[in-house]
Amino acid sequence: AYNPQIPDVLYAATRGGVFKSVNGGESWEIKRDHFPAENPYVFSAPVSDIAVDPETPSTVYAAIGITRAGYETDSAHWQQDDVLKGTIFKSTDSGETWSPVHNTGIDSSALVYSLAINPKDSAILYAATDHGMYRSVDSGVSWSAVNAGLPAYLHAMKVVINPETPTTLYVTMWAEPGSDSWQGGVYKSIDGGDTWVAKNNGFPDPPAEGNIYGFTSNFPVLVINPENPDILYTGNTPWTPDPGVYKTTNGGESWSRVSRPPDDDEADPNVDMGWITEHGVSVKCLAIAPGDPDLLLFGTSTNLFKTVSAGVAWTQAYSLQTAVGNWHGTGLETTCVQDIAVDPINSGTIYAGYWDMGLLKSTDSGYSFRRQINGMFKEGAYDYSANTFSIIVDPADHDSLYIAAGWWEEDKGTVCISRDQGENWNCEPAGLPNATVWSITLDVNSPVNARILYAASYKNGVYKSSDGGRNWVAINTGLGVDGNLQVRKILVDPNNSQTLYAGIEARQFTENNVDHTTHGGLFKSLDAGVNWSRIDNHPRQPSVWDIGVVPGSPGIIYTAASSEYDHSEQTTFYGGVYKSIDGGSQWERVSKGLGPKDNLDVVSIAIHPLHHNILYAATNDAPYHDRSSGRGIFKSSDGGKNWTAVNNGLGVFGINVITIDPSNPSVVYAGSSGNGVFKGIDHEAAP
Repeated sequence: AYNPQIPDVLYAATRGGVFKSVNGGESWEIKRDHFPAENPYVFSAPVSDIAVDPETPSTVYAAIGITRAGYETDSAHWQQDDVLKGTIFKSTDSGETWSPVHNTGIDSSALVYSLAINPKDSAILYAATDHGMYRSVDSGVSWSAVNAGLPAYLHAMKVVINPETPTTLYVTMWAEPGSDSWQGGVYKSIDGGDTWVAKNNGFPDPPAEGNIYGFTSNFPVLVINPENPDILYTGNTPWTPDPGVYKTTNGGESWSRVSRPPDDDEADPNVDMGWITEHGVSVKCLAIAPGDPDLLLFGTSTNLFKTVSAGVAWTQAYSLQTAVGNWHGTGLETTCVQDIAVDPINSGTIYAGYWDMGLLKSTDSGYSFRRQINGMFKEGAYDYSANTFSIIVDPADHDSLYIAAGWWEEDKGTVCISRDQGENWNCEPAGLPNATVWSITLDVNSPVNARILYAASYKNGVYKSSDGGRNWVAINTGLGVDGNLQVRKILVDPNNSQTLYAGIEARQFTENNVDHTTHGGLFKSLDAGVNWSRIDNHPRQPSVWDIGVVPGSPGIIYTAASSEYDHSEQTTFYGGVYKSIDGGSQWERVSKGLGPKDNLDVVSIAIHPLHHNILYAATNDAPYHDRSSGRGIFKSSDGGKNWTAVNNGLGVFGINVITIDPSNPSVVYAGSSGNGVFKGIDHEAAP
């Protein structure tokens, strides 16, 4: 939300509270005065919406709830108690200080989704909640329910007010997925909320039942044309039927779909999808320009679309096409990158493994990328093109690539093989379970025509192939603690192909309403995987995400570990970088400079191939707390004794992977958790 008199004053609603900018978003400060204290483990005050008083912009309201429907169960589990539910905070000094107005008529267990202020009488406010609609006539001091005519499943999402006739207002209602009778859509009131009538003519029929992610034919977003209030736009969220933006020109009496992607059943497509095509136009957010109501933007999980013709045509607004199939990012990269591999022969060729997008390849040093998924889809089986978690370019035959692919949501996956630099793929190995493969590694000393590979099959342990990935066998003797085989990283020692390392994450589970933890840790094999033993005992590292062994110094091992609270032992184990100089018998936490040890999650580590005292470590974020614990990328020039942040230019500080260009070690690539691929130059690390 923004101050209508001073538009450079912005407010952002986050799960960690309210942030404010006074310079048009160039910088932000958190504003939580009189909010609960920040919590490192849960959301203490998730803010779902902000409303600025149009008459007195120094008055601002912030609603406590969550930002997206369908996530109630997940968010409720991580929300601090129930004390703030049903709460709206109010500020009279432009967000500098706040006071709660709760227990004033809004159900104490309600999640507030949106707020609207009467533009001609700002004492009148409306709140849309999962317990229905509420109205205040005294600037939020007290509230009363106004639900006459709304469906019994009182899940109100977005409320908007006619700026010319404020007694006319609209609200979108969320329909329960799988319900026998769908009663969602848009409802309208012409008497200030006293009574409501459904206005759904033209919307698609809902699916017979919702799927496991809660998608059904729902319309959580709504905007109104400020110059012609009979024109409104809404958007629905299903994969089918007919997702997209809908428009009315007669105050909701009828609606028509105005976003039609090219693969749609209807004729006359009007949406340029860009390079992300498989996620459709399921609408997550929608905005209209107040000074130019023909200009609208809507976003999906991954795409952003723009119209300057009131919905007649839409262009993608997140990438630039440089050639057929090649795309250049423009800064709005809402993508998560899990792994990056640089061709050891040609530094200009880079492979990036994405969540949801599969594998992308660049042949121009990262300026543009194209998708490489031909052959990853098998009709009637599983689609492996969506997620790529680990990439190997064979250093002896750079035409050969191996990737770990699959579906993390359903724990399905495999290893795919390409013999033509990623142009075509075979994803049908024998003996490998259908499960997420988080990591693969190659024995570079094995015969080129019979490559030995190892794969970390989630919950199944480590598998080995001796014929280039065609056939696999389990090698799990001694691996894991109490059956925990949630392997996240597998590595062949660069000094000795008989020595393997496996990093396992801790397993958290609840049994008889009691939380338990089973350790992961670091395991080592001295006989190419025939037998394993745990080696992270002094001190223990319950979740190990990455492993590095120094070339030429087989006794020096580094691990990237995350912080874990052990519910069984009621003990906190701190994350960071750990180092052993004796092959794993003894360990030291070498994390000076990485910041507070609480909520420190180091997930990737890279060792300079020539100057072995130069290291890079990437940190990421555990998702359920007020402030991101992702701290970006750190560098050590003394073998891990001291670390310094090297974050200039990063868009986000949640990083999944660090990769050094083997041919030019001064070039470092980072895969972010939400902002694509970054390229860094470290002149001190030049060969």
